[in-house]
Amino acid sequence: MSGSAVKSRRRPAALLMNLLALLALGVLVYIGFNTDFGLIWSHVRKIPTPLFVLLLILQVATQLALNYQWFRLCKALGLRASFMRLLAVNAYGVVVDAANPGEKVGGELARVLQLNNMMGFSTRQSTSLVTIQKSLSLSALLMLNIVAVIAFSGKIPFLGRLSVRILVIALLLALGVLIIYALFFTEHLNARIKKIRSTGRAARWIKDWMAGFVRDTKTIGQKPGEWFFQFGLSFMIWAMFPIKLYIIVSGYADISLFMVVAITFIAYFAAMIPLLPGGLGTFEATMSGLLVACGLPAAAAMAVSLVFRFITFWFVVMLSAVVIVLWKASEITRKIADEKC
Repeated sequence: MSGSAVKSRRRPAALLMNLLALLALGVLVYIGFNTDFGLIWSHVRKIPTPLFVLLLILQVATQLALNYQWFRLCKALGLRASFMRLLAVNAYGVVVDAANPGEKVGGELARVLQLNNMMGFSTRQSTSLVTIQKSLSLSALLMLNIVAVIAFSGKIPFLGRLSVRILVIALLLALGVLIIYALFFTEHLNARIKKIRSTGRAARWIKDWMAGFVRDTKTIGQKPGEWFFQFGLSFMIWAMFPIKLYIIVSGYADISLFMVVAITFIAYFAAMIPLLPGGLGTFEATMSGLLVACGLPAAAAMAVSLVFRFITFWFVVMLSAVVIVLWKASEITRKIADEKC
């Protein structure tokens, strides 16, 4: 297929996404002009400072747990890794994620490039590592979203019909099965890819990469219990998010932990729609709407969403920027010391 044909097919999709992004931006502007931010701020100020600090500490713990997953995967694959260097690698990914729509191609590309530059991994090794980690995280999120859809079926009109619930759950299950297939039936997938007749550069790269990916998944599988540990770690990392939301919500209303879990993961899944950078607006609107459905006043629901979003997103972006600056400063200091020697 020629490059012009591919581009012509992409244009309608790109145009649609741009129109949706403009529509989403317009909705955000409209909401901004019609929102009583003073009332929202009065709700935000109700959160005690010690509680806010606790939430920040929990988020730091979440990021460290996520970084440990990367570190442990490197060890399982026999790759030499530094915990601190991986922290810097993920910091680059977070900052790029914040500037790119959706979930989260830009950030993963940044991680691949930094794994190459900072860790000395090959492109094949970096992309394989990123694919495995992202697959683990996404599979856990999909399973948790199935529970969330079932929990919220009576709260959201859209999910009120049985046929719609079955369709949504089937879609989530299908995505989960695809990920499991890619991780645990890599040889079958590799056999199919080998049958590709093309001998072009891209086809050869895909075949070589897939052969390496098969070796990587086998390597992890040869370590007893490693896959179970990695899936468990992914669930634990995701579980820390509804805990933070529950801590915030408990100051406003009595909503069950189970419902808070459902609200959290539905909001995160909605934020994967690639409209605005970092899922801006989509996440807050979804979470606020679900909180209102559970009985919170609109201003309180928006306040909870904004505080939660700051803790779990903007605070992480700022923290990542600090990590990058400190890493760059340490590199410059190291180079100056080497030149003096």
